[in-house]
Amino acid sequence: MRISKEPEVRKREIADNAMRLFCEKGYEATSMKDIARAVNVVPGLCYNYFKSKYELYEYALTLYAEECISPINEILLGEEESPEVYYEKIVNVFIRNEGKEKYHDFFHKDGNQLFHKQLEIIMNDKLQPYLENFIARLNNKGQLMVEDPKSVSRFIVYGQSPIVNDDSLSPEEKADKVMKIIKLLLK
Repeated sequence: MRISKEPEVRKREIADNAMRLFCEKGYEATSMKDIARAVNVVPGLCYNYFKSKYELYEYALTLYAEECISPINEILLGEEESPEVYYEKIVNVFIRNEGKEKYHDFFHKDGNQLFHKQLEIIMNDKLQPYLENFIARLNNKGQLMVEDPKSVSRFIVYGQSPIVNDDSLSPEEKADKVMKIIKLLLK
């Protein structure tokens, strides 16, 4: 029996199952037939939504990146009383979530460094405008005096990646190092 679903619901279902299979079997070993079977649809339906496995992967990757950064973005959009409150909330979210992300093991698996770099770029690209707006908003309130919010936000977002991705550091050490640098830049 065929089950009809809203296009966005079906698209998300396909993407979620694809990522699950990529985690289990690896990207290369997973076919569109495997993904269709996991969703309980014919392969042609998957191709109605995605021209290729890579296009499906890119869509799933973007969804996952948005999920990973949404808690930070929500904090940056908040109306807290001081920058210190924002910093504390960001550190708490980072420490609480570090390593517990839905597809963490896939992106941190040996051999998947390229996939991880793609995720990092998408996350940074999506996070940067939020941080830029945050800095500009706090500038307008007189809580920060950053001359060039766009450049500083880019420097922070793209510069923190090597620290955040350093598996030799604990989440607390990562957060401490990154926040010390951010506080220096946002004086």
